[in-house]
Amino acid sequence: MGYSQPPPPSRVNVLNILLLLVIAAASFIIAEQVATGWLALGDRVNISRRDMNPIEIIVIVVTAIWGLLALRTAWTFISHEVTPRVREYFDDNAAMPPGILLSTAVLALVGIVFVIIGEQILTGWLPLGERINISRRNISFIEWAAIIGSVLWGMVLLWTAFNLWRRDLRAWSYAQWLLLLNAFIGFTALLSGVFDITKLFGERTPINQMLSAIGSKLPDIQNLTAPAALLLLSSLVAYRYLTAELRQKTAQKAIAGSLSERAAARGRGGANTPADISIRNTLARTPGAGAIIGFIFVFTFFSIATDLFLQPQSLTGALTNNITIGIVAIGVTMLMIAGEFDLSVGSQLGVSGLTFLGMQTGHIPMTFVLGAIVIMGLTSFFGSLGLVRRQRALMPMLGLIFGAALLVLAIYIIFVGISGNLPYYVPAISPIPAAIIAMVFTCFLGYINGWILIRTGIPSFIVTLGTQLIFRAIPQVLVDQGNNLRYADYFSQPPYIDISRILIAIAAALGIVGVLYIAKSLIPSLWINYRAKVKDYPNNPNHFRDLHVALSLLNFAITAIAILAVLYLLVGGLLDQLQLLGSGSSMLTISFYDLMNGRILSLPFIGQLQTGITLRMGVFWWLLLVVVFQFLLNRTRYGNSIFAVGGNPGAARAQGINVNRIKISSFVLVSFLISIAAILDVSYVTSVDALRGNGLDLRVIAAAVIGGALLTGGYGSIVGALLGVFIYGSLGTGLVLIGVDNRYFNGVIGFIIIVAVVINTASRRAKT
Repeated sequence: MGYSQPPPPSRVNVLNILLLLVIAAASFIIAEQVATGWLALGDRVNISRRDMNPIEIIVIVVTAIWGLLALRTAWTFISHEVTPRVREYFDDNAAMPPGILLSTAVLALVGIVFVIIGEQILTGWLPLGERINISRRNISFIEWAAIIGSVLWGMVLLWTAFNLWRRDLRAWSYAQWLLLLNAFIGFTALLSGVFDITKLFGERTPINQMLSAIGSKLPDIQNLTAPAALLLLSSLVAYRYLTAELRQKTAQKAIAGSLSERAAARGRGGANTPADISIRNTLARTPGAGAIIGFIFVFTFFSIATDLFLQPQSLTGALTNNITIGIVAIGVTMLMIAGEFDLSVGSQLGVSGLTFLGMQTGHIPMTFVLGAIVIMGLTSFFGSLGLVRRQRALMPMLGLIFGAALLVLAIYIIFVGISGNLPYYVPAISPIPAAIIAMVFTCFLGYINGWILIRTGIPSFIVTLGTQLIFRAIPQVLVDQGNNLRYADYFSQPPYIDISRILIAIAAALGIVGVLYIAKSLIPSLWINYRAKVKDYPNNPNHFRDLHVALSLLNFAITAIAILAVLYLLVGGLLDQLQLLGSGSSMLTISFYDLMNGRILSLPFIGQLQTGITLRMGVFWWLLLVVVFQFLLNRTRYGNSIFAVGGNPGAARAQGINVNRIKISSFVLVSFLISIAAILDVSYVTSVDALRGNGLDLRVIAAAVIGGALLTGGYGSIVGALLGVFIYGSLGTGLVLIGVDNRYFNGVIGFIIIVAVVINTASRRAKT
């Protein structure tokens, strides 16, 4: 079949030519090095170097052929050789272009390698268990996972290569994704090799000694980097070749196509969209795009840099050490979406923790309590009175009653003080009332921030900067400078509370009913979705229809298993409580501090945790709050109002949204979450100092910004904030594990913030 027209200019790509030449040169060098004995591959598999072994012969032949294939493909670009396009190869039964041959070879060779890796692990030649101190006598869980994953990945690559050779059009779509993933695998392997190179020279080796020793270490350096570099470069070249035509069509339709074509070109993602563009467009619709990319990069980097990072002790430590930041970041993210932010969160944390612990120990002066009650009563009473005059709604009436009750209480305390019977400190109370008082008082501090903002019109930056200093003065006055208010100075035993097992049983029963209600609507819809995809399968032109059906079934299976697991735990807990009630044990006595943020000793389906794993209850409460507030933000009318107010306050008012109420309630929500974080913090450390929470504001805002929230408002997500905190915690843990001085931490965080904002801004522009 003849082709009279030369290929389009985009096919003759200088970068592709350079990459192919590098691949060819590297392949020939490796073949020559193995043939001359500089790269003795036999030593790695316990084969003598006296004679050239079969593995070395195979490597020489394969790398030499690989170099020739790369040169042949590069020559087609250099000489402007007329070859069939990719579409012509699939549609017109044309001859196989060199680029298709290269892509097929990459997929086939890498697939064979992964299948061999699975076989080597199964037969014990690659004992992964040794890296985690598991005996080689039996195959460990990690090894089974590696065997199954390697073999499945290899079979998928081989299946795609076979379909490319068969001219199956679906293979064009699958191949580009697989090649992109292979490039990522090659990049991670190359990065791992770079870290291993530093181990060849030893720690703290001077640069001049490392440079002088490169010659003697060159074979080892090639062993560590050459295979990964070949995989990375070959996959990139093949991917660029396969997506060149799709990229050109996408660009043309985005500029000059019809409305439907331009919408499709902007990336609904599909079989005719290059994989990288599909990923970019998916991220453009995701508020936490920067957080997702950053989390993948940070997690991959530290996982490769040190084996200690993936240890359960390191991962749980990163979570436990950032519970406070994570919970406060939920509220700060919602406030930033509403178009405001709060610099006083650190000061509020100190005040809330002091209130909670001070009420338990009786270390809060009565004059301070009286002043707080008077201010709260006057603000609540007169603020609600104006609203009641305009509209007789329920919430203003409750606020009016609450304010009046506080004023009556203040008058009573004043009369008691006049009679001389008022103590200097408040009497100590149990932890539950102390926690409630701390929550109410902290929410009032948030209300003050919102009220000043609305009444004065001053930017929230200035308002909260002022209240930050005001609120910080409270613990500095009530707690002596340099001293701590410690629970252990007043009591020798932790605060125990008694919980009725009947209440626990009722809570478990309500949980069962709630899970069944969710399952009733969720499970049938997922099954119907799966059946619809199966029914539509013969008429579905999408190249990924097999994958969509498989993912739909997997989604149904995972959801069903998760619901059954939760039901199993709830039913088991209910039966246990009923059994204990039958045996005469009607109350559960537990430490309040352990309930809120005690160490978790065991997990369902996992069992007893190791001693070094410091997983705490605060992580459970944190993740539960993430689920609740993610639902509140994305599935409720209030959440939609927050987005509307932050995006365009004028348009929100035109739609009937009370902008002032949304802003004030957002400040109150932040303070509510601060109070929860303060209670968990005190439950862990059992003390409060005058500077508790100092610097928390900037750390929380950093986590929220990394998670995708913008200072301009109207954009962000709770899950993004969660990932932002994960990035923050992973950086803190990872830098310590690789031996970096902690003084560099703030600099790295600043760099990550800038990169995250750039990515999120670019994603928003791509979306619009």
